[in-house]
Amino acid sequence: MRIALTRDPAQAGPLEAGLRAAGLEVRFLPVTEQRLPAEAGELRTALERLSRGDFAWVLFTSANTVRALVKLGWDGSLPSQTRVGVVGPGTARVLQRLTGVTEPWMPEAERSAAGMIQEMPDPAPDVSTSLLLPQSAQARSELREGLSALGWDVTQVSAYETDSLVVDGVLAAGDPQRRLLPPPASEDLLDLGQLAADLRRDRLTHMDPTVLLVTSSSAADALADLGLPPRVRLLAIGRPTARTLSRRGIPAAGVLSEPSAAAVLAALGR
Repeated sequence: MRIALTRDPAQAGPLEAGLRAAGLEVRFLPVTEQRLPAEAGELRTALERLSRGDFAWVLFTSANTVRALVKLGWDGSLPSQTRVGVVGPGTARVLQRLTGVTEPWMPEAERSAAGMIQEMPDPAPDVSTSLLLPQSAQARSELREGLSALGWDVTQVSAYETDSLVVDGVLAAGDPQRRLLPPPASEDLLDLGQLAADLRRDRLTHMDPTVLLVTSSSAADALADLGLPPRVRLLAIGRPTARTLSRRGIPAAGVLSEPSAAAVLAALGR
C-alpha cells in the first residue's frame, strides 16, 4: 500500500520511518508551504533583543519556528540567563540538529499549547518575566493568553506564514526565497503534474496512493481547493483537521489522536 502525507519530505520523522518499517510505500504531497513573513522586521528585532538578553525564556511551539529563526541567521547562541522551551520532542530534535541547543524544557503530560500552559514554571521572584514567543502568523491566541495569566510578559511575533500551494485548482511552485525548507527531491513526491491531471479527470481512485494522510487544517483547506474526489480515503491527524475536512465537504474516514505510525496502522486495520 502507498500512503501520501500532505507535508514536505524535509518534515519527515519517526512517523514516516514507522510506516516504511511496516511495509508501506511513503510519498509526499505538500499542498502548503511555510514561509518567512513578507515583512520580517518585527522578527529580526526580536532576535536582536534575544541576543542582548532581553528575554528570560524563548518558547518554540513547532519545528518551523526554529527553522524561521535559523533562516534569519540565528545559530542557537543565547545569553546564559535565557532558558529555552519546546512543545515536544520533534521540535527538540530540529532545534538540536539546526542549532546544537540540547535539553530544552518541554511539557511531559501533554505535548501541546495546553500542556505548556499547565506545566510552564511560574516566574521566579526578582527575575525578568520577559518571554519571547515566535509562532505561526495563523497561531491562535490561547498560548499567549495562558502564559500572560501565569505572570509572564509575553512578546509574541510572527515567525512564519503557511500558504497554500494550490492556485486555480492545481498545485503551483512555491517561493524559493522565503520558504523555510529546501526544495524536495522529486523521487520523494507524487508526480504532481500527473496527479493534477488525474484529479481533474476524477481518476485518483484508480491510482496509488489510495490513502492520503492530512497533517493539518491548512492542508485540509488546500486539498479541498485542489478538487479532491470524495471517494479517496482520507485520514486526519487531530480533530481540528478532521473538522476542516468535514466543513469543506471531504470528510475523513478516520481521525488520528496522535501523529504516530501506530495510530495510522490502527486506522488502516493493519
